[in-house]
Amino acid sequence: MARKKLPLFNVAIAVIAAAAVGGGWFVWDRARAATSAEREFGRVRAELQAVADAVPAPSRETAAEIEADLARARRALATTQAELRGRGPTAARLAALKPPAARTDGFFDLATFVERSRAAAQKQGIAIAPAAMHFGFSLYANEGPEAALIEPVFRQRLAADYLVGVLFSARPRAVLAVQRERPLTAAERKTRADDLAAAIALAAADPASVAPPPASEGSASISPDYFDLDPRLTVPNPELVRVSAFRLIFTGPTAALRALLNQLATFELPVIVRTVEVEPATGDDLLSAVEEAAAVPAAAPASTVLIASVQRPASANRGGTLAPLVPKSVSKFTVTVEFVELVPPVAVASATP
Repeated sequence: MARKKLPLFNVAIAVIAAAAVGGGWFVWDRARAATSAEREFGRVRAELQAVADAVPAPSRETAAEIEADLARARRALATTQAELRGRGPTAARLAALKPPAARTDGFFDLATFVERSRAAAQKQGIAIAPAAMHFGFSLYANEGPEAALIEPVFRQRLAADYLVGVLFSARPRAVLAVQRERPLTAAERKTRADDLAAAIALAAADPASVAPPPASEGSASISPDYFDLDPRLTVPNPELVRVSAFRLIFTGPTAALRALLNQLATFELPVIVRTVEVEPATGDDLLSAVEEAAAVPAAAPASTVLIASVQRPASANRGGTLAPLVPKSVSKFTVTVEFVELVPPVAVASATP
């Protein structure tokens, strides 16, 4: 009987021993996991403390400072947006105008602008060279712009109308040319801006081997109305602003240039002067220098109108006005500007994926 109970006892002892070993292993494994978790907890707590030390927890004072900074940023943004919309009745009038609905309407809009500008030049005694007779829109002398370009050409016409008016108020002697950038559709503007931004970023990364791409080729060959602005002078963002470049070429005294720049500096419309080139007016440039040319002897060429003095007999000036020893100088000016417009928020939202 005792022999039969002995195997059962041994089995029981083995089971108890296995349970004890398993329980010990489980306790050791849980203790190791607890130690690891405690170390991880300490590390995370140290990181949180470091962040708390570097950036204090928000309080009423810090929240008030953040709100004040946000309010200042919003005011600065509103001021910038207001400046980019222009000021005064001119900006309000341009903002209220709507683009033509059809090509025929676009043609009559441009024709009215050209006729009005010619009449203003004639009234003020300003000569208009043949190349400037359409003030940058000779391409549409017989028909309006195609449907995809009605809106951008209309906006260029608005800017050209303002620029020509400011130029006339500066009283130049002659307007030799009014040129503009080739108008692009919205998709073309986006593509050009992306290509230009990529090229400039690449040039910044490796200036020794990469340079910004040149301006669009062939614009001037399409029409004498067009010119290509150096792309390094501007980095347009079509999602935020629309930019149109114009070039005014005219002759006159330095006072005419000064009056033009002073008027543009009032920022009645957001026009940025990019470059100003000055050179002596010679030959055909002196279209309106009638008085100066008449004072030069017949044998002298037109390019020597800036003669130092003219010897006249004493009897020649009796009872008349004395001729100046140094006639007024006439120069040729080339002024390149950019007209900047904010893109409406609705257009920005629709262009953003």
